[in-house]
Amino acid sequence: MMGRVGWAALALTVLGACGDAPGPRLLVTSGFTDEVILLDPADGRVTRRITVDPRPGERDEPHGVAVAPDGAHWFVTTAHGDPALEMFESRGDRRVGRVALGLPGAGRPGLSPDGTRAVVPDYWLGGTGQMGGAAVVRLDDLEVLSRPTLCPAPHQAEFSPDGRWIAVPCPLSDELLLLGAETVEVVHRVSLGPLPGTPSDAEAGNPRTRPMNVAWAPSSDRVFVTLMRQGSVAAVDTTGTEVARGATPRGPTQIAVTPDGAHLVVPARDDFQAVVLSAATLETERRIVLADGPHPHGVVISPDGTVAYVTSEGTTRSAGAVTAVRLDDGAVLWRTEAGVFTLGIAWRPAPPP
Repeated sequence: MMGRVGWAALALTVLGACGDAPGPRLLVTSGFTDEVILLDPADGRVTRRITVDPRPGERDEPHGVAVAPDGAHWFVTTAHGDPALEMFESRGDRRVGRVALGLPGAGRPGLSPDGTRAVVPDYWLGGTGQMGGAAVVRLDDLEVLSRPTLCPAPHQAEFSPDGRWIAVPCPLSDELLLLGAETVEVVHRVSLGPLPGTPSDAEAGNPRTRPMNVAWAPSSDRVFVTLMRQGSVAAVDTTGTEVARGATPRGPTQIAVTPDGAHLVVPARDDFQAVVLSAATLETERRIVLADGPHPHGVVISPDGTVAYVTSEGTTRSAGAVTAVRLDDGAVLWRTEAGVFTLGIAWRPAPPP
């Protein structure tokens, strides 16, 4: 199943396996260095760097990363060249498969709760305003089952916890799509205009609100979506109705929900901040200053709900980073420089035996 993985990249992967004791890790994508960087969530120590570089000398940009529900495998997308989904075993973090998606781009993948399928959206900004789609991949053999057409440049696909829905934000058409998970067909096409409940009047490819990322409530009855261009978060229920909207700092990017469903954590790319919102009201409860992290972007929350880990993209003159923040008081626990154009982040639990 190794496909076209280069021997040099494979050698780096094997050598990197030495010395990293089993335990939970943060998986962080570094788009400009073609790596996935593993960090110890306890102290931010970099434990390993894995090269994800099918085309040595070219930028392939690892973009989204996701962990299987049983924790046995994890997956990363590469967005350029021949966009692909790569599969790794969690024990040893060994690459075990790769599938070309047959898409111009690749964004943040969603994994079904039963671990059988991935949906990888085609986040291709070069096709501004043109309809894009996704690849549905069977995970036991990495076969592409279908490529449904969805919207211009869909960025993420996220299954609801109950496995009934897939939410897809469409940043170039100001839409949120709710797909039936079984058929991967659009059930609700929700317009997220400048005012709650109003249709967007944006031209295709020139959005006014730019929905970018989503996270489901644990109850599966609503999904939260960041509106990057407006500086807000919207809540949409499974009937396709927008039920609330709340303000954030400029440029909200990814979003995470605490395990108890009570709070949302949202980094703001255009401010040195992340905010904690009430999931019930979308009102701001806490602002967290990330003074040393240019362009906060990705976020994941520890399984016990006490700590948020926020990636910062960095700039052309500074490295990216990961910052650990205690949620009850906003205290920064540690900060580690990690890669450049540091976007994706996921929690990989201690590998099963």
